Amino acid sequence: MNTLENKRIIICGKGGSGKSSFASMMGKALCSKNYSVILVDGDASNPGGLLRLATGSKDAPIPLIEFFGGREKVTCPTDDPAPLTRLFDSVPLIEQPIDLSEIPDKYYIAKENLFLFQVGKIQTSCEGCDGPMSKINRDLFIKGNYVTLIDVEAGIEHFGRGVEENVDAIIIMVDPTFESLDVAEQVINLSKLFEIEQVWAVLNKIDSEESESFMMKELKKRNVLVIGKINLDKNISKAGLEGKQIGECEALKQTELIVKKLESVFSLSWN
Repeated sequence: MNTLENKRIIICGKGGSGKSSFASMMGKALCSKNYSVILVDGDASNPGGLLRLATGSKDAPIPLIEFFGGREKVTCPTDDPAPLTRLFDSVPLIEQPIDLSEIPDKYYIAKENLFLFQVGKIQTSCEGCDGPMSKINRDLFIKGNYVTLIDVEAGIEHFGRGVEENVDAIIIMVDPTFESLDVAEQVINLSKLFEIEQVWAVLNKIDSEESESFMMKELKKRNVLVIGKINLDKNISKAGLEGKQIGECEALKQTELIVKKLESVFSLSWN
């Protein structure tokens, strides 16, 4: 078995730190190593950047929350911590994971061995909070040897809803801003409450050795471990501007190195 199979990994950070672009590239890097990937767009406020960057599609799948009964069925985990279940079944998904074949293909975009889901998006004013979507982020377990990558909303609100309850690792995207450094420190402290050991930062949009050195020093002060970096890459900006899939680029090669390091980390944790 590949070392990252069956792992659930959250990708978080401040707004604009590059969560969606990294999630897209990590999904692609994993697929190139013959992993099967469940890529979850768990950000209810982002209109769909992950969809375009990861698959190149502009046609979104039906929100996954509708498969589980919509807001009438799925509750906010802070108001009702009960686990997510199938629509007509009371067994929690964490106990009996759902098979991909149970989910009609209108709920996801398939691209080779990557399957992208959009948990749900805020569509109208006064619709209510996105808590029900957070429950799906927390409890979506799909049967099989998938790597599940969950791109959550900006900031740390997902911790307040307990999304991290069932994850194996957290990756914090850190761009060259002081706010991003502070968010990384908050993530480290909050992760301890869930007893998550594998929490790593990825330096993103690095444009100089000076910036990288400063960020490394500041993160060390905050007890944030760094697993890799991605330099500022105009190809990522171009894909984001044009709404296209991220192609081959230097940033993708750096993401592949980060995946290798993650494999090493989990291999060592088994020994």
